[in-house]
Order: sequence, then structure tokens, then C-alpha cells
Amino acid sequence: MRQLFDDKAGTYDEWYLTPAGRFVDRVEKEAVLGYLEPRPGMSVLDVGCGTGNYSLELARRKLLVTGLDISTAMLEKARARARAEGLPVEFVWGDAMQLPFPDNSFDGVISVSALEFVPELEAALQEAYRVLRPGGRLVVGLIGGDSSWGRYYREKARRDPGSVFNRARLYNLGELRRAMPGAGVRARAVLFTPPGFDYEQEEAAWQVERAAVAAGREDGGFICAVSSKI
Repeated sequence: MRQLFDDKAGTYDEWYLTPAGRFVDRVEKEAVLGYLEPRPGMSVLDVGCGTGNYSLELARRKLLVTGLDISTAMLEKARARARAEGLPVEFVWGDAMQLPFPDNSFDGVISVSALEFVPELEAALQEAYRVLRPGGRLVVGLIGGDSSWGRYYREKARRDPGSVFNRARLYNLGELRRAMPGAGVRARAVLFTPPGFDYEQEEAAWQVERAAVAAGREDGGFICAVSSKI
């Protein structure tokens, strides 16, 4: 698994430069950060930080950020990006199944599009919950398995034996909601435009998104949940 992500590090950020990537990133960030409610000085662990997309965003907002990933190549890219912006993010190598931190270490823990690749989702969530301080928030975002995006990634895996998605398990919103430890669990689905949508038509994409959210649909391409530690 580590080698698969190491191999993707060099081109991983190119996705965010495309119209689809920009739209998807904005939709997902609104969901994740809306649940986290970041504030300056808050300490946050980003589990499966990759090249630092969320870690850097939180550091720009003056949070105290630690990013963890199993891919050394991804971490090298994240460190380079942080240096280029002068952001004081601590990036560390580690496994989501066995976090190298004491109990009650962080005010918040996030994990975005990473826990699809762990062997046991509930065990990884319990480990994230362990390092969360009482009163802190755990926010998790995953690819929605019951969505056009989930079908897209499963088909991609079928066509390409070397795809990282051959090692992924995709969950639906109910499964994520039930797996979350802690109190006050809330969950939502977003990203209802399909992979083949014309994302140059940004306003049309937002119209689809707003209508689906208003209808309470749960088959979005991105599912997100939050809980608090008691």
C-alpha cells in the first residue's frame, strides 16, 4: 500500500488544478471544515494527510497542525509545500491503525479520503478517537460507495490492476455513521455531480449540488461524519 501511494505522489496534486478537482475540493472542504469548526490555536491531527491539502488549509487558518501519512513520498511533497508557504506544519510518518501519539493529544482529528484503504475502518476510527481530547471533534470524510463516484472508482480498479482502488473498501453513509465512535454523531452526503459532468459549468454544478442536499439525498460521492469525545 505504501508503495502504491509513493508512486502517485509526483502527480497527485494535478487533480486539484482541473475544473472537476477544484469543484470537488471546495464541496468536500465545506463539509469537513463545517463539521470541524476550526479556530486559531486549535491542535489538529490530519490522518492520511497525503500531500498536505487539508493540513496546509488548517495551518493557513492558524491552527496547530500535525499531518500523518504512511507514504514517505507524499510526506516529502507536503513538507515542500509547507516550506514554500512558510507554514509550521509537523509532518510525521505513521500508520492510521497505530498512531504514534499518547491518548488525549489533539483538540481535533480529521481524516479525508484515507480510511477507505485501512484494513479495519472501526479500529482506525477508535485509534483516532483515542488520541482526541475530551470535548474534541473527530471528522471523517470518505468516498461514497453508493454513488456515481463510487461506481467510477470501482470500474477504474477493475480496468487497472495497479490502481490503488483495488485495495479500497467503499462505504455508504449509514455504514460510516454506525462506525463512528463518540457522542453526537452527525453525518451527511455531498458531491452529487457525476465524474463526467462538465465542471466548466460551475454554476450548473452548484445547482445540482444544492438541489440534492435540499432533498436530503444520501448517495453523494463524498460522505462525511463528525462525533465528539465524551
